[in-house]
Amino acid sequence: MKTFFMIGWRNLWRNKRRSLVVITSIALGIFAMLFSMGIMNGMNNQMVENTISTSLGHISIHRKGFQDDMKLQNSFVPSEEIQGALADFPTHAPRLKLEGMIRSSEASRGVLIMGIEPENEKSVTKIFDYTLGENAWLSDSGSHDILISKTLAEKLDLLVGDKVVVMFQDIEKEMVGVAFKVKGLYQSPIDSFDKYVVFTGIDALQELTGMGERISEITVHTGHRKKVDTAAERIRKSVSDPGIEILTWKDMAPNLLSAVQLFDNMMYVFFSIIFITVIFSIANTLIMAIMERFHEIGVMKSIGTRPSWIAAMVLFEAVNLGFVGLLAGSVSGMIVTFLFSVNGIDFSLYMESVRLWGTGHIIYPALKPADIIACSLIVLVTTIIAALYPAIKAARIKPLEALHYM
Repeated sequence: MKTFFMIGWRNLWRNKRRSLVVITSIALGIFAMLFSMGIMNGMNNQMVENTISTSLGHISIHRKGFQDDMKLQNSFVPSEEIQGALADFPTHAPRLKLEGMIRSSEASRGVLIMGIEPENEKSVTKIFDYTLGENAWLSDSGSHDILISKTLAEKLDLLVGDKVVVMFQDIEKEMVGVAFKVKGLYQSPIDSFDKYVVFTGIDALQELTGMGERISEITVHTGHRKKVDTAAERIRKSVSDPGIEILTWKDMAPNLLSAVQLFDNMMYVFFSIIFITVIFSIANTLIMAIMERFHEIGVMKSIGTRPSWIAAMVLFEAVNLGFVGLLAGSVSGMIVTFLFSVNGIDFSLYMESVRLWGTGHIIYPALKPADIIACSLIVLVTTIIAALYPAIKAARIKPLEALHYM
């Protein structure tokens, strides 16, 4: 077997130009595959992280039913049991959420009003990092200040310091209209979030709605999203109240997980289709090589070389082609992806599109071990498939015809 491998390796370089053309096409295909996967992984990672860092958090503790219906009646007062369960998770913050309407002299919009504790909120989300200008962040949870997005400010024709009326129902389902002062503006990477969410102090909102100490949810940050399952299970074991629900970001956004999985599958299918073209390139090269060595193969068969050995020699030649192309493409793809992962790729020209995706305009490519394994398998399978017909053709060569072949 080693002998046939060596013969296949030597045959590969008999026509260097032709072999290099095929190897280059394989390498370019693998490079494009890995780099594109890196960009897609980066977009998926940032889409998930941005969603977590703006609205979901890693874990949410709320009353059952609140996830489907964000009404004030689905609220709760944190018990000592819940507070004890959160002792191991110092980065958590309470929120009060309700739907309402924000109105200026120019227009009105339906919004989600989120009452927060400004200092604690910094530890569980990045909204503070997205504020525009100095002193834009809420400073007092009891004042009638409001933080709105730049997008919403443009829609309502508002500036920092302007007054705006916010309307909502209180706990008694009575309509309340209150004037707030625009304390500052923010701009997150997610366009849909900016169009819908406004922030104010939780104490002021509790007073206006008659909620007292009741809140809608407690958002927990575990440090890394890979830790959420373990952390959520620990909290569930510590909280015995059947009316309280502990959900991870994956539970709250199953559509987001499905979208990421769909994109991954689409990438593998897309690149499998691309490598079908490589099959014809490899097959054509091997058929040409066989025709050039038609007489030589006839001599080998005349001295007793088995057809299976002839086929193995051709397969080894194809595997060598694929291996060299795989090595060159993988190394270059990983190096380039790593270099771009440091500073990212600026997609500012497509700002509106990336905001719709929620990725941010700087994409940081990232490769997973599964990507490299999948790439290697695709190359191996396509190379073997491409070599099957030439190998069978070579194995079926008749010695007498080959010896008289000119």
